[in-house]
Amino acid sequence: MKAGTGSGDFVAVVAGHFLELRGRGTMLSPADLACLVEWERAGVDAATAMRGINEAFRRGGEIRSLRQCRWAVEEERRKVQRGGGAARAEKKEEPPLKEKLAGLASALEEAARNAAERHAAEAAREAAAAVRKLADRLDRGNVAAAQKALDEIEKELFARIEKAVPPADLAALEAEARGQLRGRKLGAEVARRTVQAILTRKLRERFRLPSFAV
Repeated sequence: MKAGTGSGDFVAVVAGHFLELRGRGTMLSPADLACLVEWERAGVDAATAMRGINEAFRRGGEIRSLRQCRWAVEEERRKVQRGGGAARAEKKEEPPLKEKLAGLASALEEAARNAAERHAAEAAREAAAAVRKLADRLDRGNVAAAQKALDEIEKELFARIEKAVPPADLAALEAEARGQLRGRKLGAEVARRTVQAILTRKLRERFRLPSFAV
């Protein structure tokens, strides 16, 4: 399936490509649709997203959700930013998985040191410790298993971060997130999940938290 040229068909094109590879079902979950909307707003183009999805399927494992491809789409996005997209396919050796996890843990520890809110700092430190434990017990190169575990660590971290932010600040961030969806026709559940995805991005920026995509 070829990528559309306009941003308006990003969601339809990438969703169709993923469903084609998955080989079953004709619809994405609300969480997966929210993931697509977030990629589009982050400036990921359809071709980059589809290359990432292809790579996730190539590496094997059972891919049930588009969110399982996040690490691969993030890798492709970084390649494009470095000038290494499809037109310049110079392959650079990726660092080993354990090295990536160690880097993520270090970044979380740095975020904890810089956090003004005590509870947010504690949450980041505990997430860093969980990532280091994951690196110790993980099978070499098992990216799919690592990403699944990291998604759970990230989910717990952001749930705690939300509680650490002053209510007035959190309300302002949520209002900004809802404002970004004006003019977009989304069902109630998809809209709710998309707002949550945008809020997560804003909290990530506020606390300088790293991406959990490996």
